[in-house]
Amino acid sequence: MPGELSALLATICYALSNMFLRKGQENTLPADNGLFPILAIGGVILTVNLIFDGIDDPAPLLIGESWLKNVVFCMSAGIVGTFLGRLALYAAIRRIGAIRGIIFIAMAPVVTLMIAISVLGERLTLLDVIGIALLASGIAILVVEGIAYSDRNMFSKVVRSGIVVAVVATLCQGIGYSFRKLGSGIPIDPIFAAALDTLAALFGYVLVLALMGKLRFYIRYYSTHINLWLVASGFLNAAAVFLFFEAVSETNVSVVSMITGSQPVVIALLCGVFMRDLERLTRFTIMSSIFVTFGVVMLGLK
Repeated sequence: MPGELSALLATICYALSNMFLRKGQENTLPADNGLFPILAIGGVILTVNLIFDGIDDPAPLLIGESWLKNVVFCMSAGIVGTFLGRLALYAAIRRIGAIRGIIFIAMAPVVTLMIAISVLGERLTLLDVIGIALLASGIAILVVEGIAYSDRNMFSKVVRSGIVVAVVATLCQGIGYSFRKLGSGIPIDPIFAAALDTLAALFGYVLVLALMGKLRFYIRYYSTHINLWLVASGFLNAAAVFLFFEAVSETNVSVVSMITGSQPVVIALLCGVFMRDLERLTRFTIMSSIFVTFGVVMLGLK
């Protein structure tokens, strides 16, 4: 499958997953906002796919001298981007909605770019500057929306609304994308890379819950309160992670980031049609989605 098509399918899966997550959060009690079942479902699905893929094609999953380094990068991407990034993202989605949460997350490529410039020696181009300006304009529009729709103190609104949490998610996912970029080399099969990413996130989260004494409660709650919206979100998210790694194995990661960066527009369209009662779609949000999407496109054009 061409990398561009895989990236497009990953974008659609991510958008639907976040939209279903927002719907499922209405009937979810734990403070993780649905993260545990989504990681668990993703880990099981990707592991099963990995086993069947190994049976169908017994070629080694790890080849070359740098395989261990790539494994570490994939697992690091899972811990920082998938676990910590989604933990913050899901909290932001619950507080400010799927559309606005994803708009902030679209800033993650800027974090990745800054890391690439400082660590990998890449140079900032005119297109990068234009892209960053468009992304900043999109975020500024959301701030204007917050002022226009509220007569309360702006600082307290920012803290309560979840924008601060969204910024934390942006930083974590930007760092996670950098690890994915470093760990998406030829020596690792895409399915194996996706499984490493998700399983590292799942085991990291399980360890944290166990240390906090909440693991039994989360397992008992989610096993007795089946939320079909969260189940669907988990399946779609697992597909999106695999398709992302499949895409970066076939084409440049900047192209994949550019395509997946169109999530704000995709989610805005989907929520505008299917979730009008749950998501507040305003002119500010539409304008912000367009600015952010074009900004990501500029960053992806090399």
